[in-house]
Amino acid sequence: MSWQTKIASKLREIRFICCQASGHSAGVRSFINTNYQSVKDAAPRFPFIVRECENAIPLIIARYDFGVERKVVAENLSEAEVKQAVEDLISQADSINSHRFLNKA
Repeated sequence: MSWQTKIASKLREIRFICCQASGHSAGVRSFINTNYQSVKDAAPRFPFIVRECENAIPLIIARYDFGVERKVVAENLSEAEVKQAVEDLISQADSINSHRFLNKA
């Protein structure tokens, strides 16, 4: 199963913050252009949020259960490195979501 089909069941939301023009956000912009539609096709209601701001430091922010968030600074990352960062955030979901549940008991 690809990460595009797993993302909606593992995360509550994913946000990308990047600059529209700067070179340090190029990998994030490329990743979004390549993958946005396939994620929306697999999970139309999943919040795949893109925020652009001039000279912004590129970030990837994943929100898990109970409002827990993890962020990755994606400055000067290639598209492949951004993809790996997203996959890493997805792979952490079971641990983060179950850990929060176990601590509530």
